[in-house]
Amino acid sequence: MAKKFFAKRHEVSPDGFRYRGLTSSRLENLTDAIFGFAITLLVIASQVPTTYVELQVSMHGFLGFIFCIMLLLGLWNNHSNFFLHYGLQDKATKVLNFLFLFVLLFYVYPLKYLFSFLGTSIYSIIKYKMGDRSEALMQVMNEVGKADLSGDQWVDIMIRFGLGLFFMYLFLLLMHLNAYRKRAVLELSSKEVYLTKSFIQSYTILLAVCMLSMSIVLVFGGRSAAISGMVYIFIAFLLPLNRRRRNKKMKIRFNGETE
Repeated sequence: MAKKFFAKRHEVSPDGFRYRGLTSSRLENLTDAIFGFAITLLVIASQVPTTYVELQVSMHGFLGFIFCIMLLLGLWNNHSNFFLHYGLQDKATKVLNFLFLFVLLFYVYPLKYLFSFLGTSIYSIIKYKMGDRSEALMQVMNEVGKADLSGDQWVDIMIRFGLGLFFMYLFLLLMHLNAYRKRAVLELSSKEVYLTKSFIQSYTILLAVCMLSMSIVLVFGGRSAAISGMVYIFIAFLLPLNRRRRNKKMKIRFNGETE
């Protein structure tokens, strides 16, 4: 449905990239189904509340759920944009896509565990500071206290999280590199080649952030887990800065170029 809308209304992205994948393929449909299944796993992994207090307790995990959904939807959007831009269905793209999906499914539970723990902890502390002393909050804080991780466990979970994210970004990077290698077959314009290089550079930054995060926790141990996690905040600054820099160069280089 979305592809049909694009086909009727838009054939070129706002930055001048022609859409070559306006028709959904079986590969994309499979990917969408698995993304939907991954999101479903985040929901059904939780027990259904049987009392009102249990319902209140379950609501304390909504922050972690939001974090998980935002990350998965971000990955889905990146994946969708790749196929929209290039529409590739070659063997290399299929293999990389299958590897991407394999890591995605394997990644769901470590992702849910980490974000549920962090999200519930943060929300509970905020509620406690605001004076909440309800039975539900006390139960949540007790469960969080029991689930507190040791130093070695923090190292393990941060490495698991970093590796999952690293490999998914790596496969997306390799898919773009494959598209760049096939730039003549795809008949990419000089501007589209430039944009492809910009995408590759963005994924390189993401991989570097993942590696930095994992390196910190490997070198300094579990006590540095908070710093290791905060490293990912750099993404919110590095990607826009890099995009702004690349867009500025693109305007100078392709000023007046006809799309």
